[in-house]
Amino acid sequence: MTTTIPPGIKDWARLPGPAAVLDAVHTRARRGHRTETGTLTSVPLTAEQRRQVALLLGTRWELSGKPVRLQDLAAKLAEHHLTVRGLVEALHGEQIEPDKAHRSRAQAEAAAERDRAATHLTESGVAPDVVERWLSDTGLPRPGSGELEALAEQVATVGTRLRNTSGGIRLAQLAADALHDAHALDADRQLGRGVARLLAIVHDLPRPQRAGRAWRAAWAGAGVMCDGVSSRVLALNLTLTGESPAARLCAAAPGEPVWLTLRSLTGTWTAPASDVFVCENPTVAEAAADALGQTCPPLVCTDGIASGAALDLLAGLATTGCTIHARADFDPAGFTIADQVLSVVPSALSWRFNARIYADECGLSAHHDAPDDLATAVAGLRVVYDRVRSPVHEERVLALLLSDLAVGAGIPTKTSVSSDTPPVMVGYGPRHAQCRDTK
Repeated sequence: MTTTIPPGIKDWARLPGPAAVLDAVHTRARRGHRTETGTLTSVPLTAEQRRQVALLLGTRWELSGKPVRLQDLAAKLAEHHLTVRGLVEALHGEQIEPDKAHRSRAQAEAAAERDRAATHLTESGVAPDVVERWLSDTGLPRPGSGELEALAEQVATVGTRLRNTSGGIRLAQLAADALHDAHALDADRQLGRGVARLLAIVHDLPRPQRAGRAWRAAWAGAGVMCDGVSSRVLALNLTLTGESPAARLCAAAPGEPVWLTLRSLTGTWTAPASDVFVCENPTVAEAAADALGQTCPPLVCTDGIASGAALDLLAGLATTGCTIHARADFDPAGFTIADQVLSVVPSALSWRFNARIYADECGLSAHHDAPDDLATAVAGLRVVYDRVRSPVHEERVLALLLSDLAVGAGIPTKTSVSSDTPPVMVGYGPRHAQCRDTK
């Protein structure tokens, strides 16, 4: 039955004072409390709002200064054939569901959706134990909104298409064939991550978290080839040896920045233990090539947010015994890059990426530490950056960075750097001297 609200009561309910009272009633109803009796002691009303409420409750109530009593409100509304709860429900256009009942219903709906998602996958041929492990993944949508079931249905569609494919297929081709969208299975799409993580469970492989080695291994287990040329990284004077095309590319252009793709980094390669510097912007790599050429120490440029190729390259260099000195712009994207580097090289050192350098560039006089290890440096840097919130790009400290690289190349330099930031490589000491002796 639809409750009809008289126009005068509807206009009254829209006023700020009555609206605050009725909102409090709605909250009481959701919490399972009475709505026709009781006192609304927790509803603060201004003098004007009391006047508005008094349009229904009367002047005597307004002058009393007392809170609203629901039984008084119920008596006035009864004159218009309304209850307090009935008025609130009519204004909201639906019955009020108590929070406890709402939680129970939501839990039941979530459990039902989870079961339906499991059914989609098991009916497509996925083993029940694999389905359970996949449904436990923290990266999935929470059941109850319909998103989990929709994702599971699409994952099942891709799985069925894979089982009906003979021989290898490229990832973009699979996405286009199964979903009519060549990018539907990209690593930045929830569906792509959902399928990759299911494949990783099936083949007992590490859980993919990004478009890196674990991602490619998961797809390869199902005979799917990932794009190897879109992901790239800029390198200068890397001495790579082995069967990898990247080794030949680096050897062919000493002193010149070279773009290495994920495809070119496939195959076996190694590098001599050495200090490798990491920057964010190609300007640094180009300026280093112009100033130092073949004498420049090995330099890797992520060209913005690090790609899978950049992270794979850094992880491989660290494995060969290289010491990674990393930096980026002093801004949120730079912090992301630092976190990316630390995810593959936890032992990475800071290359002028610390609170002291940032404070100097921002004109802050307070003393700040300049720790060697990147993780500690970033933690301290975040504190100072959050206070100032002023980005400082690598180009602002380009002369200092080139001075570091020149010292690494054994070239004497003259700089205008202040005395408390001498132009030497960050963290240079016995550990790095030992690295250079092993070349």
